[in-house]
Amino acid sequence: KAAHFLCRIGALDTKDELTELGRKLAMMPLDPLYAYCLNMSFEFDCTAEILSIIAMLSADAPIFATSKQRAQTKAFEHEDGDHLSLLSAFNQWKKHQHQKVFASQNGLNHAALEKAVTIRKQLKDVLHQAWGAAQISSCGGPKNWATVRRCLLKGLFTQSARRDEVNQNSYRTFLSRQEAKLHPTSVLHRRQLPPPCVIYNELVITAKSYLRVVTEVDPAWLPEL
Repeated sequence: KAAHFLCRIGALDTKDELTELGRKLAMMPLDPLYAYCLNMSFEFDCTAEILSIIAMLSADAPIFATSKQRAQTKAFEHEDGDHLSLLSAFNQWKKHQHQKVFASQNGLNHAALEKAVTIRKQLKDVLHQAWGAAQISSCGGPKNWATVRRCLLKGLFTQSARRDEVNQNSYRTFLSRQEAKLHPTSVLHRRQLPPPCVIYNELVITAKSYLRVVTEVDPAWLPEL
């Protein structure tokens, strides 16, 4: 599966050897999917935002509090999905003077956020030192976060899914054709009609299959892939 992905994005050649892109991605201490998404962020001028999102996803701990405290985290929820909700929470926490108090009062996991800051700095250092990035560009705030969603789609295209036309509460993943529903913790789960097309961070298969950490993408962007 990993080799298929690397071939598909041009990181492996026909002899299964790393290309220039493959060697670049290998410098990043990340899943190749995330490294590729970071690489795409330069095309969309939203590297600062993608760095924060990937650092949050790599923290390996829930950022938001348990469901009992969920009401506290509503201020961070972004209508377009969970990746942007993570970005919103990170940005608001980061700029607060008393971060530990802010996290406690708003149902955020302070330790996980601190870990995300450490990971983000490590990744940023690699961008500068190994990738030779002169500067880290930002798309300029929430009003421009559609750009972040377009970048996420292009970077995480192997983890995209389309809503089933018959059962409209269910999705089919583009590559594996796996049927799955939105995870109950997703911001998008509360929509009356789920979005037609999404990208997801994880496909969780238990008794039922769920897409976890999900963000809406515009089907009109699919031809860009």
